[in-house]
Amino acid sequence: MKRILTLLVIFIGLQVTASNDKYRLSLRGNPATSIVIGWNQISGSNPTVYYGTIDYGTNYSNYPNAKSPDRTVSYKSMNNTFARLTGLQPNTAYYFVVRDSQGTSERFWFKTASADKSRLSFIAGGDSRNNRTPRQNANRLVAKLKPHAVLFGGDMTDSDSSSQWQTWFNDWQLTIAADGRMFPIIAARGNHEDSNNSIYNLFDVPSSSVYYAITFGDNLVRTYTLNTEISISGNQTTWLQNDLNSNSNVLWKMAQYHKPMRPHVSYKSEGNSQYSNWARLFYDKEVKLVIECDAHTVKTTWPVRPSTGSGSDEGFIRDDQNGTVYAGEGCWGAPLRSNDDNKNWTRNSARFNQFKWIFIDEDKIETRTIRVDNASQVGSVSNNNVFQIPSNLDIWNPSNGSVVTINKGTTVDPDPDNGSINVAIISGDDDVEEAQDGSLYTNSSDLELVYDSNANAGNQIIGLRFRSLNLPKNATITNAYLQFTADESNSANAALEISLHNSSNSSAFTTSANNVSSRQVFSSKVLWNPNSWSSGQSSNAQRTPNLKNMVQSLVNKSNWASGNNASFIIRGKGVSLTNTSAKRVADSYEGGAGKATKLIVNYTTDDSIPVDICLGISPWQSGISYVTGDKVTYLDYLYERTSSGWSNLGACGTLRSNVDVSKIQAPPLEELQNDLFFVISPNPFTDQISIKTSLFEPNKKYTINVYTLTGRVVHKEDVSSRLKSTPIKLTPKIIQTGIYLLSIKDENGKTIHTKRLVKQ
Repeated sequence: MKRILTLLVIFIGLQVTASNDKYRLSLRGNPATSIVIGWNQISGSNPTVYYGTIDYGTNYSNYPNAKSPDRTVSYKSMNNTFARLTGLQPNTAYYFVVRDSQGTSERFWFKTASADKSRLSFIAGGDSRNNRTPRQNANRLVAKLKPHAVLFGGDMTDSDSSSQWQTWFNDWQLTIAADGRMFPIIAARGNHEDSNNSIYNLFDVPSSSVYYAITFGDNLVRTYTLNTEISISGNQTTWLQNDLNSNSNVLWKMAQYHKPMRPHVSYKSEGNSQYSNWARLFYDKEVKLVIECDAHTVKTTWPVRPSTGSGSDEGFIRDDQNGTVYAGEGCWGAPLRSNDDNKNWTRNSARFNQFKWIFIDEDKIETRTIRVDNASQVGSVSNNNVFQIPSNLDIWNPSNGSVVTINKGTTVDPDPDNGSINVAIISGDDDVEEAQDGSLYTNSSDLELVYDSNANAGNQIIGLRFRSLNLPKNATITNAYLQFTADESNSANAALEISLHNSSNSSAFTTSANNVSSRQVFSSKVLWNPNSWSSGQSSNAQRTPNLKNMVQSLVNKSNWASGNNASFIIRGKGVSLTNTSAKRVADSYEGGAGKATKLIVNYTTDDSIPVDICLGISPWQSGISYVTGDKVTYLDYLYERTSSGWSNLGACGTLRSNVDVSKIQAPPLEELQNDLFFVISPNPFTDQISIKTSLFEPNKKYTINVYTLTGRVVHKEDVSSRLKSTPIKLTPKIIQTGIYLLSIKDENGKTIHTKRLVKQ
């Protein structure tokens, strides 16, 4: 009898356990309505996924839906089997098992993404390669943080061998939560994957070329997965550009790929092909976050835009308002490397095992860097609230803060003659409270307007600094207001005076005494008697009266330029200085970046000079003609000032009869020197460099040197002055791609121009 019972238990066990393993989820289509279930079919036949919205455990016959495999490929000594589930309900838990002729798998489950603009959570990283301990720790944290998807940037294994891939998938099972919940991977190819097949055949990604895009939510975010191991230019970039153009209605765009454009490890090669093909495209099409891998170090940049002008470093310059944040660079288990190549736009860098934890909602992207080594001590988020920070989570907190926040920032109306901007406070140092004794409080979670009983602050003066206002000079301001979010409920009558700093480019607030109240303001002030506020509201009651007159005074200042900063100052008046209850309390940046104060401005412009003509009047000695607004003629070409510098619009036409000569004015010479006095092209260059300038004096000799970033001269050439219209042609014998510095010196050895060049 005992033998019979033993045999019966063994028989039942064989029936219960299916002959499959190495489970994985991936995405090919809409994450709200579809998913791909993948596994390795060891033996047996007729594998089928049984699934439904009710948990029947391993009782496969109770599940209402069944799906046979759509694709099976033998690869890396595994029978990789994929069932593509479609027609699912958004934001819904689905339970499933894989049943074959030999039995039934464990019960797993997943949750589809929402179809609306609900907040999303992602984990992003890469380079798991050959150190299993940090790799397994990072995998365990996936199970505990429960992201909507994992963006994995390549180099899963070290040698792309069958045995290493099988071990990798065994480790990947650690990403399955204790209750059986699984999370989809969005996989990119790295240089340790020998071919695209490793990603295409093991994760069933939607493109055999391994570049593709997935949109989450109601056009909340589109994630681009790119491939740095194939040609960057050509088909891939053409697809990327077309897809970005076709998805302009998506609120947020982010990208991942393997090799970084500008690695933060000194011996890694520069990604010049990515830079020349993607950097400007990312900036122009508002790709706000890019995750890079490969270098095995830790970095996050400030928002940057491509630029080779003054102040740029390796082809980028900081642009807090409209730039792209680059983060990475892969530490999921690969050997760590030193962060020894920081740039002037690097926010922070370090060296440890990590990945990025990313939250995205309608107002902002938040990115945290998570150290993974203490994974076993970390708690787990709830299935009902995946945004709650779990216990013992080791969030990196460097000098510039633990959370990198990307706000929607400035939005510009596409009609240049009917514009609007919507600019939010983007730093805790930009919304400050000045106490009655003149001291400044810069990190409060709220803003008392104006009485604060804390630390004898008393009746405060509030400073609000908005950066990079894209308001054209002399634009006609039709409407302007501040939008607050109420932190508290207050209903007592209050009186607030709003003024604007009388400065064409308002400087940052400092901790020196009276740094807000001592600023000179425009004479046009506005008295505000706000209605009652209810905590959490951000509507008409929290909106100031029209501030257009003071903003008009600002853009009419002689030195105002689009992209400059402005600071508003708020004081208590009358009842708000005598009644401590006569106040309003707003959220500050520290109280929640999405709740920070916003400045909204509507404007019109009246520029009667078309963009496609040149002005042929009153040229300067430098060869530059007078300009209107942001347009200038130089050396027979028309240029336009853009957010990234001066852009060549083409050869000059003829002066038209409808030009309003009264609006013609001269731009500051210092603005034009780097981009117009010297036209150096192409940049990046391949073989030849052309230099066009009007500053060379007759019968003078000039020396042109090209240096490496370490100061070694790789090309030196003496040239003589010539006609302005005749460019100087250089053919430096430079083989190594990378960043170089060009300098031009006169006969006295004085440097008259420098330029960073990219050799591709």
